[in-house]
Amino acid sequence: MDVLTSQCLQKKRYSRPALPVLTVLEAPNRRRYGVIEPLVAMRTGYHAPLTSAEKERDRADRARGGYRDAAERSAANTCLDDSMSRVYVDGADSPLLTRLEREIFEQARTQDRHVRSALDEWRSCMGTRGQKEYADPLAAAADERWKDPGSAKAETATAVADVACKKEAGLVEVWRGAEEKLQAAALKQHPADFDQVRRTLEQERTEAARIVQSAKS
Repeated sequence: MDVLTSQCLQKKRYSRPALPVLTVLEAPNRRRYGVIEPLVAMRTGYHAPLTSAEKERDRADRARGGYRDAAERSAANTCLDDSMSRVYVDGADSPLLTRLEREIFEQARTQDRHVRSALDEWRSCMGTRGQKEYADPLAAAADERWKDPGSAKAETATAVADVACKKEAGLVEVWRGAEEKLQAAALKQHPADFDQVRRTLEQERTEAARIVQSAKS
């Protein structure tokens, strides 16, 4: 989007260089089951750390500066809309698949007996480590206390205990396994819908790669 928007603005006689093209090596659904990495829990608690690529992109964005006036901002918004229409294709956002993703996650979390058993173990482990009782790791991550900078040490301690208890209970593996079974069943039940989304995403990726490569040449 940024490459196309920058090109569009230049055509409108605004000089706004595109941000550097960076590869962000962020694992998909990294926080699906809450924080899972001991080092991350120790360093940032429940706050997701920026990757090195994200930090570099943020630095470049700050160095580029803001818009000079309302006219340039308006032009940028128009260019962004045009850019999105060039890359994004109807069909990638499927209401059915969005609903299935949400329902499968909740079904695995609340109804699968293996997940419920692992959650019981996780809660027991958290209790032995002096942590308050949470329904699950998502509730721990969403604790309102973490909005207060004064709770940083408590947040870190809770996150570290959370990660350790996940490992002790085998919670992530059990939870993921339960979801995978439900997802496989959904794939068999709605093959055409999933295939349509796959084709659309491939089309978008191809177009995005073409645009970036064209900008480099």
